[in-house]
Amino acid sequence: MAPRGNTTVWGTLGLYAVGSWICLQVVDVLGQNLPLPSWAFPLTLAFLLLGVPITAATAYLQSRRSSAAPDGTLPSGFDDGLFTWRNTVRVGIGAMAVWGFAITGWLLLGSDSLTEGEILTHVQRVDSLASSSDFGGAYALVEELDGKINDEALRADLWASVAQSVTLNSDPEGAMVHRRAYAPAEAPWVELGHTPLTVEHFQRGQSRIRIELDGYRSRELASTPGRLNTLGTVELRAEDALPPGMVPVVASAGNQGYGLFVPGLEQIENLQLGEFLIADAEVTNEEYAEFLASGGYGDPACWQHPFVENGVVLPFEQGVARFTDATGRPGPATWDAGTYPADAGQIPVSGLSWYEAAAYACFKGASLPTVHHWFAAADPLSSHHVVPLSNFGSGPAKVREYEGISRDGVFDLAGNVREWTRNENGESRFILGGGWSDQEYAFNDAVTAPAFDRSPLNGVRLVQYVDTMNVEAASAPLELAFRDYRAEQPVSDEVFDVFRQAYSYDDAPLNARVVEVDTADAWVKQRIDLDAGYGGETLTAFVFMPPGVDRPLETVMFFPGSGALYRRSYDEVNPGNFDYLLRSGRAVVFPMYKGTFERGTEITSDIQDESNLWRDHMIAWATDLRRTVDYLETRDDLDVDRLGYLGISWGGAVAPVMLALEERISAAVIIVGGLLMQDVQALADPFNFLPRVKQSTIVINARFDSFYPLEASGRPFFDYLGTPEDQRKLVVIDANHGVLSYARNQVVGEALEWLEEHLGPAR
Repeated sequence: MAPRGNTTVWGTLGLYAVGSWICLQVVDVLGQNLPLPSWAFPLTLAFLLLGVPITAATAYLQSRRSSAAPDGTLPSGFDDGLFTWRNTVRVGIGAMAVWGFAITGWLLLGSDSLTEGEILTHVQRVDSLASSSDFGGAYALVEELDGKINDEALRADLWASVAQSVTLNSDPEGAMVHRRAYAPAEAPWVELGHTPLTVEHFQRGQSRIRIELDGYRSRELASTPGRLNTLGTVELRAEDALPPGMVPVVASAGNQGYGLFVPGLEQIENLQLGEFLIADAEVTNEEYAEFLASGGYGDPACWQHPFVENGVVLPFEQGVARFTDATGRPGPATWDAGTYPADAGQIPVSGLSWYEAAAYACFKGASLPTVHHWFAAADPLSSHHVVPLSNFGSGPAKVREYEGISRDGVFDLAGNVREWTRNENGESRFILGGGWSDQEYAFNDAVTAPAFDRSPLNGVRLVQYVDTMNVEAASAPLELAFRDYRAEQPVSDEVFDVFRQAYSYDDAPLNARVVEVDTADAWVKQRIDLDAGYGGETLTAFVFMPPGVDRPLETVMFFPGSGALYRRSYDEVNPGNFDYLLRSGRAVVFPMYKGTFERGTEITSDIQDESNLWRDHMIAWATDLRRTVDYLETRDDLDVDRLGYLGISWGGAVAPVMLALEERISAAVIIVGGLLMQDVQALADPFNFLPRVKQSTIVINARFDSFYPLEASGRPFFDYLGTPEDQRKLVVIDANHGVLSYARNQVVGEALEWLEEHLGPAR
């Protein structure tokens, strides 16, 4: 209805402004409850702004008409036929119709679009799935969202969180590549294409990859996309170029800085290995029967190693006479009447001594693997993938029946039967992988057994050394560093008081100064330099603080994993391992412990030894931590009365020393920590400090940890803690040492809950 009488232009515009505001509020509310397009609000605003001059002109001309001459003509001769209220209303109705048609069309044709709230919910779900290593679920969700999110940057970020680009090449080219999830076993194979091949969105996590080309031996690999990108060209061999059942391996069992990735053998120098072939399955009863049928037990040709028992060398006839079946006939201990049980032809042969395994390898023109080569093929760091799909059950299974394959496509390296290796340990030999009735952690252990042992779990797997580089060195006897902590006792209180004095330091001035401040969205990082309190050295500490949180801040001291020993620049210091503490409202203090980053020394490994160098570094590390706490007491913005400790891996192993000496720490979180197998001076042995730890402590360990085996290292660590029973907790997660990567949500949840319970809420 048109305004009448003395309604002014400004009054009309005021009414228009009020109506426009109401209209915009309605659209905003609809946008929160309906999947309206992102342009709905801007389109509405544009139409309303276009209506301003039309409404103003109409109001002006119509007010002029009200003051027209008695004959109805306008004073200035304006023709207001166009700008009438009727026409203006028609324009408004037309604009509303266009708006409605546009929105309705979007809702009908673009119904898959998501609201901002829905997008946020899905993004959080993707992050949660990826953080718990459910990359299959996360990938499927991102794939579903791909066509429903218009923000290209957000889409790219989502894909990056669940997938990465992978390039695969083969020699010769043209091979078909298939992929499927590593688990479950019934996951379908998906065709990716022919080599050379680039897959833009290759799912993160562990996958199985099959590479096939007519006339060539197929390759089946188990790998992550990151590792696939480092493979280089995958060489395919003609069917007749490889012995049946053999797969090529080029790998190492450790690294130069750490040694072998095997508990008790970490002190052994890692060796560069040439290519070797390993059987993709254990030797079966049917295969071993060929050796027996050929008269192998009576022919000394392949019994190349003297039979030694208690230092005495036995004659061939006397030694081989020990190797009979249940009925006294030659053969494995699990056979009877000179043969294997019915229907057990494809079951791995078992009940073998080391001598029998070595003789069979000779008979086949092959070898037993060395410990180095066996672990290079087994890759103990993949235990959390392999072990759950391997045979640790109620009896032996047919070879290749279980799906726990290695990265090179080798079956049953974990479980089923133990596998003899070449290396001596006294009169014993290493026998690896664990058998069907062993505990699952046996896959990671360096286990030995007497060479004459004929347990029903003892079997054999063969290798051939294509490249003999370092084979002899890898075959040398190995001394296993093993400490039975259940049988040891920590030092007495009187002796420990002497140890405590050795860790004392002078109350010298700190001379602390803020060297640098760096501000990011999620944290403020301060670099502090202070006097170390020994040797005239400078101790650098980084203080990370969350912005916008009331001071003083609950504070956590951080002790990192051994990776810090190999880094040489403070530019590499970042909060990646503790950012969740910052997001929770806590400050984190990261001292640059002697030997790490720009304070590098001769120490290049976290494997303890009996040297004075190691002892002196342990004293320095404790002093670094305690001097840093001294500094924290000078600040008003950090709450030392609510001080925690976070130790990861190496930081968990040395935690007993740090916590027993620094009583100002009230609560501790230890992630994949434990006791090392190597001997060390008593003064620097964390085992002697464990009973003196009194802080509330949670220990988060991994069931398949190859660095700190749960039963030999992790549980003794926890059991000897001096913390009262109701103030300590052990959490065991089905993962390997990289538990923060594979079960991050669970680890973070446990850590934050513990700190909140024992230090109080952060905010």
